[in-house]
Amino acid sequence: MYTQKDIDSIQGQLRQRIILWLVPAVLLLAGIIYSYTLRLEWLSGVLTALLMAMLVFAMTLSILPVKQYRDFLRNAVHGRNREETLVFDLIQSETVIREGVRFYPVTMRADTIKEELDERQFYFDANLPLPDWKQGERLNVRSHEKMVTGWQRST
Repeated sequence: MYTQKDIDSIQGQLRQRIILWLVPAVLLLAGIIYSYTLRLEWLSGVLTALLMAMLVFAMTLSILPVKQYRDFLRNAVHGRNREETLVFDLIQSETVIREGVRFYPVTMRADTIKEELDERQFYFDANLPLPDWKQGERLNVRSHEKMVTGWQRST
């Protein structure tokens, strides 16, 4: 599902967003420095407040979500993954946020010797199209923690 190319693409998007927000931040900082040289305390206070508000807005709504998704992709590609054969049960239609990334909750079962019905909760990336899994279908699932990082139909 994920490759190094995906990580590089998200890294480029993160770099673009940082540069996009860095340009107005540098301009505001230059305005703050200029207002201090002219001793306009009221202007430096307004510009400082504006700079802080812009940085908080940029970090929380623009930069941090992309960084968290990049970190998820790094773990999916380079992290410790485990594979198991499971039986698909259902995908919930509402998304949830786990570690800053939006996912669809997926319920699967593992028929084990100890228990006849061993339900397991996984999370499928909401940025990807939903697969056409049928209830009761056997799947080979690769996961990092509880996030699905790869799958294929079991033969």
